[in-house]
Amino acid sequence: MASKKYTVTKLNAPIKISGIYTIHYFKYGKNFNFEPENHDFWELVFIDSGNAQILSGDNMLSLTQGQAILHRPNLTHTIYTKNNFANSAIISFDCKNKLLKNLAERVLVLTDYEKSLLNKIISEAKASYSDKLNDAHLTKMTRKKSLPFASEQIIKNNIELLLISLIRNVENKPQHNEVMNLNITSDKIVDSIREILINKLDSAEHIDLNEISFRVGFSKSYIKSQFKKKTGVSIIQYYIDMKIDKAKKLLSQQKFTISEISDMLGFGSIYYFSRQFKLQTEMSPTEYIKSIKADNIL
Repeated sequence: MASKKYTVTKLNAPIKISGIYTIHYFKYGKNFNFEPENHDFWELVFIDSGNAQILSGDNMLSLTQGQAILHRPNLTHTIYTKNNFANSAIISFDCKNKLLKNLAERVLVLTDYEKSLLNKIISEAKASYSDKLNDAHLTKMTRKKSLPFASEQIIKNNIELLLISLIRNVENKPQHNEVMNLNITSDKIVDSIREILINKLDSAEHIDLNEISFRVGFSKSYIKSQFKKKTGVSIIQYYIDMKIDKAKKLLSQQKFTISEISDMLGFGSIYYFSRQFKLQTEMSPTEYIKSIKADNIL
């Protein structure tokens, strides 16, 4: 009997996790505040329950149960809670694939399948490492003397499966059909976005371009390009400018503290508020108050 000649199919694996830094599971109390940080690896933050504010570069986002964000390397970020409790799972890891950039700094809504992968990662981490997963100052995972067989491979595989699923969902997400909406002018799109931003400003909500895209009925890239074409600035910057204008009015009334105004406008921290305020006015909030008092004297 003649033997058949087989040819091996070498498997392509574009998403490869070369290592992890930390795996956390936190339960935050009300008004939890962590110092901003940045590092040269990826970090996935998932809100398991409650609500948390996320500083991601120059953006402030509000994440609720079931939502996540992926911080790219070397981006300043942190997490806050404001008058609310929250639980979060945080995984930091090394991965060189450029496709992760498509996931970075956007609000991700995890499917039940993706949540199950995340749960498996946390479960295996508890079985594999002696560290407390709620230690905010943890910088290195400590292996237990006796590890369950292939536990770290299970962690690696599940992180890779999670990222693959997230990438597929983003790539396959149906886009709004601009061709079907050609009768809607750019001015109407910009007016609709402005109205959404005004309503968000009054309720101190954080901006979410995915939500605005859905409500306006056009893809995120399209509304961003049309808005900047008409106004000269990005949607995010326009919203920040609106906040600063309102902050100046509130500071002029001298009824609220700087901290209260920062909270009222949803900045999340006085540090972020003061930085944005000075970028626009070339004065800190305190300096602005002093200038108002000087003008009143004159």
